[in-house]
Amino acid sequence: MTLIERLSRLRRPGPATQHATAAPRFSDLSEMPDEQHLPPLDRTGADSAALAPEQQSWCCNGFVILPRFIPDAVLDPYIERRSALNQPGGWVTPTPYLQVPELRRLALYSPLMHMLRDLVGEEMLLHLNLTGWVSTERNWHQDDYLNPPFVNSWYAAVWIALDTIDPRSGPFEYVPGSHRWGLLRGEKVRRFLTEEELARRDGPLGLNHWEKYSERFVVPAIEREIEARGIPPERFLGSKGDVLIWHGRLIHRGTAPAEPGLPRKSLIGHYSGLSHRPDMAERARDENGMWYAVFDLPLT
Repeated sequence: MTLIERLSRLRRPGPATQHATAAPRFSDLSEMPDEQHLPPLDRTGADSAALAPEQQSWCCNGFVILPRFIPDAVLDPYIERRSALNQPGGWVTPTPYLQVPELRRLALYSPLMHMLRDLVGEEMLLHLNLTGWVSTERNWHQDDYLNPPFVNSWYAAVWIALDTIDPRSGPFEYVPGSHRWGLLRGEKVRRFLTEEELARRDGPLGLNHWEKYSERFVVPAIEREIEARGIPPERFLGSKGDVLIWHGRLIHRGTAPAEPGLPRKSLIGHYSGLSHRPDMAERARDENGMWYAVFDLPLT
């Protein structure tokens, strides 16, 4: 099955079952997953005294910050290759690691992959990169609700700073501890879409981008939940080589830049537990034995 076919199946909205007149609450769009299906550090009763500091932060906060974690020798070849692209939004394809070896070596940096394994609980599989050098401006969301329901937080994302991040550029923002909230579910979210939204097909692949259409009620629901819980968001302002790893259920966003177009040089990678992505059966290993998913998408 091609990647386009997999995306079509994943994004297929299905029938609408509920169109509420009142704005949905966060609890209407989420659920607490069965603990037996979650990674070890997400389960209650984890012995915090036996955990490394990074694992303790993962348990308590849903993220880990690693200052100067990646050396220049790994960063610079990718920075040079990416600079030659001369496109602020980066490559369009979500899998440039397949054709750009400098990116693949960075995203699969062995100490980073070992850290991901220690946080999530098994070997991890790279399957997506965002290569824009400006803010995504993607508003409040979780990552895991875009996945098939069987993933259940065996998932993590990584934000690698390639330069000092200017606070006016639209930095990454997150809500500490929100990985312990309910897990947004695509099925629940799609129930609040209109018939027109459910039927819509956009872009060159003709996909239904329900995650974008649903922002009109998902973002306000998250904002109300943040306010009700009284947890102030925090920002990540990294310097070259700094890394932020965040949980698949952590509430986060790319903020709007105070100065549009101001560079925010970074690389984002998304990873899933190796045994929890049967929908990504084609895999390969790099020279260090790190795993990445293989798709049939060209570099665009």
